[in-house]
Amino acid sequence: MNGILPVNKPQGMTSHDVISFLRRLTGVRRIGHSGTLDPMATGVLAVYIGRATRLIEYAQAPDDPSAKAYRCHMRFGIETDTQDIWGETLRAAPLSAMPEESEIARTLAGFSGGIIQLPPAYSAVKIQGRKLYEYARKGTAPPEGAVRERRVSVNRIVLLSVNAAAREAVFEIECGKGVYVRTICADAGRLLGCGAVMSALVRTRSDGFSFEDCVSIERLEADPALLEAALFPPDYALGWMPRAELSAADAARFMNGITVVPEGDGSCGASRLREPQEPSPSGATVTAYCRVYTGEAFLGVGILKKGCLIPHKVYRED
Repeated sequence: MNGILPVNKPQGMTSHDVISFLRRLTGVRRIGHSGTLDPMATGVLAVYIGRATRLIEYAQAPDDPSAKAYRCHMRFGIETDTQDIWGETLRAAPLSAMPEESEIARTLAGFSGGIIQLPPAYSAVKIQGRKLYEYARKGTAPPEGAVRERRVSVNRIVLLSVNAAAREAVFEIECGKGVYVRTICADAGRLLGCGAVMSALVRTRSDGFSFEDCVSIERLEADPALLEAALFPPDYALGWMPRAELSAADAARFMNGITVVPEGDGSCGASRLREPQEPSPSGATVTAYCRVYTGEAFLGVGILKKGCLIPHKVYRED
């Protein structure tokens, strides 16, 4: 079994719990995902099964500021050690501490573009081989200076609604890899002077999958046969890459790890390679990855360089 299964992760399950459930359901050991969701968060978790796990590293375009999308509930007047409503309360503001809607909208808008974030204490960021949450749960601090601020990208952040009675706001955010939405809530609360935490989070898009593409754990438990029908092809998440078409002869070279130097203009069955012309969103130089095919057969991922195709990951079905 090889493919990608977009799962609607339920609240209360860790991302690893989902992997363990699918291993028991399928009997397949090689299963992984491309981006952890917090245990209390829900929504799109793209799960890679079998040889599709070899493609996880290509799940999102490098430097894409809109690779993921979320809908977040933010509660005002409280700060916790985990930056969400389920942590230990560090400070609570008076019930009257509720910012105006215009202030909330203006503050959230300030998080658009490139921003600087310090990874939260309860996160999966690794420091000297240990995850930050492992330090936090044991009440110890990571080595001094080891946790550093990171520059991350937010493509869009929009306030949807405010419920003054519940002291909550709901916003949508499109962002790149590595963004902690609960840290945005905490930082926004500090800027507003009342404190804030994340009180609910739904990931609505990841790896090219939307919420509508997902299958629930409950449905899979009730009818395991649904899994195969819900699988997407292993190359589905690579749609952000340009497509390279190889002739049969060049396909054989590629599959043997040999750089392809196509001849001709792409006619008469010759290979067709086109280097992407658009720069990355940040303007930085990025690797020119492409997904490689001969006919409809997916061969793997290559790197386009000076008109040649260098094999980067050859893909073979079991």
